[in-house]
Amino acid sequence: MSSRWWIGPLLVLSSVALAESKPSAKPQQPEQSSKILPVTTSSAAARKNFERAMQNYESYRVNEARHYLRQATKEDPNFAQAFILIAEISRDPAEEAAARRRATSLAPKVSHGEQLLIKWIAGAQENNYIEAIAAMNDLLASYPMDRRLAFLASGWLNSQQRYEQAAQVLERALVLYPKYAAALNNIAYAYAYSGRFDKAFAAMERYVALEPEEPNAHDSYGEILRMAGKFDAALVQYRMSVRIDPNFGSEVGIADTYALMGREEDARAEYDRAIVFARSQSEKIAYELQSAATWIRENNREQAEKALAEVANHANAADLPFYEAEAQRVLAMCTTDLKSAMKHLQLAQQILQEPHELSASDRNEEQARILRVQATRAAEAKDMQTAVEALNELSAMAEKSRSQAVQLCYHGSAGAVLLAQGSPAEAIAELEEDASDPSSMLLLWRAYSSTGASAEAQTLASKLAGLNVPTVEQALVVPQFRSNLAAQAEHP
Repeated sequence: MSSRWWIGPLLVLSSVALAESKPSAKPQQPEQSSKILPVTTSSAAARKNFERAMQNYESYRVNEARHYLRQATKEDPNFAQAFILIAEISRDPAEEAAARRRATSLAPKVSHGEQLLIKWIAGAQENNYIEAIAAMNDLLASYPMDRRLAFLASGWLNSQQRYEQAAQVLERALVLYPKYAAALNNIAYAYAYSGRFDKAFAAMERYVALEPEEPNAHDSYGEILRMAGKFDAALVQYRMSVRIDPNFGSEVGIADTYALMGREEDARAEYDRAIVFARSQSEKIAYELQSAATWIRENNREQAEKALAEVANHANAADLPFYEAEAQRVLAMCTTDLKSAMKHLQLAQQILQEPHELSASDRNEEQARILRVQATRAAEAKDMQTAVEALNELSAMAEKSRSQAVQLCYHGSAGAVLLAQGSPAEAIAELEEDASDPSSMLLLWRAYSSTGASAEAQTLASKLAGLNVPTVEQALVVPQFRSNLAAQAEHP
């Protein structure tokens, strides 16, 4: 299982390994002989629950991992490492903020390695990406034998769309630990998102062989098969995951697959089942967003807007501002009326500006996505003043933030504006920086076509038509693009 329907923001995966050393109440530098990151806790019971949490996390049983981490902090209220991991995997913004503050306040009392872990995760959440990346690199260098740190770093890199770097980290770890299932899972995703499906399938086959009774092995294999367009094989794997553990959550994978197959009514039925059994309001709302995208694929914009408005209302009632802002942004993407789109974007910005418990990185990255929609929708409508104003604001954000999400929003928007201004050659350089986003891929295809780069256009057309990810962006672009290609093939 990957971040899947939580793509914006993407879920950052983090955890740590247990040490054999006794707990210490004082900060310490890692010794040269240290192989794994120490765990500073005064409670044997807390340590035991922490290990349970980590084992569940490696198997992507995230709800169970959260439960055991919470238990660990009850048994040891000074357990900094458990608190920072709660901050990382919580779906509750208030809990995330409280746990991050607690971990940061306890950092001086734990080992140097744990301080780096806290600096990494807290820094990423607080939009201090340079500090966060430096801490992560130092942590990996300090504990090169720690396989869990490799798993965590690769998960974070995958979430940042740095797939080549994630694969490099995991390839080194798998040399040392060739039967480490969690690393095989993550490296399969890194390969798949890079388009290297042969390697992704090989990694998944090793994972399934190691843990044939683990639902995540089949869930992940199903997702990667679906990404490759192998829908029937994907459904087989998802259903196997459901048979192994009906509570794991693979019904959503079945729903996503149906949606990409064009079986939208079946997809909505599966999403409805998943919503009933969701363990939190945030999960329910995430599934509702996925279900709303099925109406987009059916080109029923009226019903899509109705469903998305309901999602926004549910998120507001549950005090989940990120999802509320996202729903308003998606409404702006769906509506055909530019004025309505701008109103939805204004509402989304207002939600982010309200005094909610929301991490700086989540707030900043969603703001970048809002500005991206504003710039691209305005550029499409030839409202260049609005487009350029949004682009300038994004440019200022990109100069200050090393967030990959912010950088990609800027490049995609810059390309859209340049193309609308009649500068396709200049647009290409920007759009190539964001060449995994469906809307940027479509614009890049147009730019290639208009500049005579026919080979590049043909390669990109094939990639875009074969894009099978269950996102709103894909729903808005890919089905129509496929239809247009088929029509052109019929009437060249």
